[in-house]
Amino acid sequence: MNDDEMIQRWRTLVSERYDELEILTDRFVVRVLRDPLYARIVDVGDLRETSRQTFAFMLDALIDVEAITKIESIAGNLGRRRARQGIPLENLVDAVRLDFPVLWSTLLERADKDDFAVIAAHAERVWNVVDTFARLAQTSYLAEQAELARERQDLQRQYISLLFEAVGQFEVNFVQIAQALGVPRDAYFRVVAVPRLAGADLRRNADRAAAGGRRMFLHELGRHMIGFWQIERGATQALTAQERRLLASLPVAVAPIAREIADIPLAALAATEIADQLGISGDSIVDLKDAWPQLAKRKLSEIGCDLQQFVLVPIRSCKESERDRLIETMMVYLRTGGLIETAAALYCHRNTILNRLKRIEELTGLDMTKPLDAALATVALAELT
Repeated sequence: MNDDEMIQRWRTLVSERYDELEILTDRFVVRVLRDPLYARIVDVGDLRETSRQTFAFMLDALIDVEAITKIESIAGNLGRRRARQGIPLENLVDAVRLDFPVLWSTLLERADKDDFAVIAAHAERVWNVVDTFARLAQTSYLAEQAELARERQDLQRQYISLLFEAVGQFEVNFVQIAQALGVPRDAYFRVVAVPRLAGADLRRNADRAAAGGRRMFLHELGRHMIGFWQIERGATQALTAQERRLLASLPVAVAPIAREIADIPLAALAATEIADQLGISGDSIVDLKDAWPQLAKRKLSEIGCDLQQFVLVPIRSCKESERDRLIETMMVYLRTGGLIETAAALYCHRNTILNRLKRIEELTGLDMTKPLDAALATVALAELT
């Protein structure tokens, strides 16, 4: 059989398979449904229709090389559809490549003894058609996945905005927001704030975290960028080593833990208040423990409660030298919490510190050894610490 005869015989063998599209389809569907994901996700009717169209276009391409361009549309549609259906790329490619054994076995079954050489001579062509289809489907799948990721990000941004903007204004479906973010409604969350100028750095850190499997959600809030992410239930206020690496080289204010998704906006507000109160900069990481005296003093001042009248006003009646010593002693004692530590820090005898504390009590009525009095003094002296 010369070359022209082989080509003609090949075309005849392939053309006869148009009458067997249902057989090709049946065989493909049986094979692909062995994949549990396909069996669960993809409708059999969808599988059959796509398979029938695919084999028809592949037969065209096996007869006419130029016809291979026609499969781009159906391969693209298949790739995009499977991406939206949630079929993993590996499963899609494996399914498409099942077309080769189905086509090959059907061609061999219908061949005469003299046809084997013809079919063998076109083996590479059959594989190229199937492989081209697989590559086109893969390309469109990846493009669709990227588009889906953008859509998810857009949707998540919308829901995050809804979460923050609806505080105190209207009812929010927190279950729906949690579902959009892919987190449980009652999960615990770490919430942080950085100055807006550091927002780009926080976003880069979030991208790196995402690559490592940790998702950080971002939201611009006034002069700050808010970041929040899910943490283990029962986690403490202290940042883990991994979280510190995530926030490395950034000026960060850490809010108290949000114990469900509905608590995130208030936690974010707390983080911005901490950031503003302490004026964070550089690579400092601060939290409520660092800022509570200043915050308490400011909030009390807003309702007319000036704690300075309990501490600074009485002490100002002293001579300047005594006043400075008493204020210094109070500040060190409140920081260290002990007589010995205070004496060591101020290079004084323990009895000297005791005498100064007694003098402070005479002037202010506050006993620094009592927690409530010490707390009041801590807040009153907040701007001086």
